[in-house]
Amino acid sequence: MFEAVDYQHDTPTTGGLGRLRGDGWSAFAKVVQSFRHWARWPHLPPDARAALATRAAWRQEVDLYQSDLGLLLPPGLRLPAVHGVVDLGDERLLLVLEDVAVDPEPWDVGRFASAARLIGRLHVRLTAADHLPWRSFGHPSEMVDVMYTSRLLPVALPQLDADATWRHPLLAAERHLRTDLAELARRLPALLDSVTALPQVRGHGDATPHNLLVPRDAPDTFVIIDWAMASLGAVGDDLGQLLIGLAHDGVLAAADLSPLHEVLIGSYRDGLADEGLDVEEDAVRAGFDIGLTVRSAFTALPVERLAEPRSEHLDALLARRIDLTRYLVDIGLEASSRRAVLLR
Repeated sequence: MFEAVDYQHDTPTTGGLGRLRGDGWSAFAKVVQSFRHWARWPHLPPDARAALATRAAWRQEVDLYQSDLGLLLPPGLRLPAVHGVVDLGDERLLLVLEDVAVDPEPWDVGRFASAARLIGRLHVRLTAADHLPWRSFGHPSEMVDVMYTSRLLPVALPQLDADATWRHPLLAAERHLRTDLAELARRLPALLDSVTALPQVRGHGDATPHNLLVPRDAPDTFVIIDWAMASLGAVGDDLGQLLIGLAHDGVLAAADLSPLHEVLIGSYRDGLADEGLDVEEDAVRAGFDIGLTVRSAFTALPVERLAEPRSEHLDALLARRIDLTRYLVDIGLEASSRRAVLLR
């Protein structure tokens, strides 16, 4: 029996998620697809479509699972077991994985610190693994650049620039936030230039708590899933998604993020050092903050829901996301100011 999983995602190469269930067993099923099947495909700039259309990057996750990637992970991280891969045709694959029984305990600071340290160790090991079947994102900070060209320029920035967006009753009073978002958008090209100049490492690309499953039978470890965005990025870049994932869900408030931000930087640097790589804190902080800014600051507001009738739930969501956007914009403006100081 197949059971669809109700999980909101916007990964271009994910065509569907579900579980296969039988008598006493279950498996997690994921459809991996070509970029051209993505709902946003028609809205991409022509040059972006041309660049993606001929690439086999869409199947990178499957290829990595079928490689010796699992042998390279540091102790405390493992891959899910792969039960099979089925070719569905038309550049679609069905990936059947272990259905991990997850520990129900919420993430605390110690768990975040452990994850950040392991991510640091992972980055050093992946960067040295030239033999792995990397199919995409090979130039410096390419994922951040892809987010900018495929999501911010064609969709998010025009939405945030539209007067209609800010007429919503809960946004009408946020004039300063609108002004600061516009200023941060103006600074984005310079931030993108600076992040490519930072030390680069191979990373997971989407290291949110949702992709670091905590197994019930080994709650001090993680099962790391969803390798579609594995890429070359600035040191610290993966920390952005680790920090922001539970805030998007409303599990963490914006006020919780500043102290956690500092914990992640220290633990990540410890992980790099565990594997023999010493990177200055300023570089990690810049990679962390610029990646977080590009990938989250302009998409935290649920603009697509503003036309819905107001409700208690929607108002609470918007209030949380306004606070989150304010936090992210401040991070981005500070990162930009630090860059300007360094260039003097």
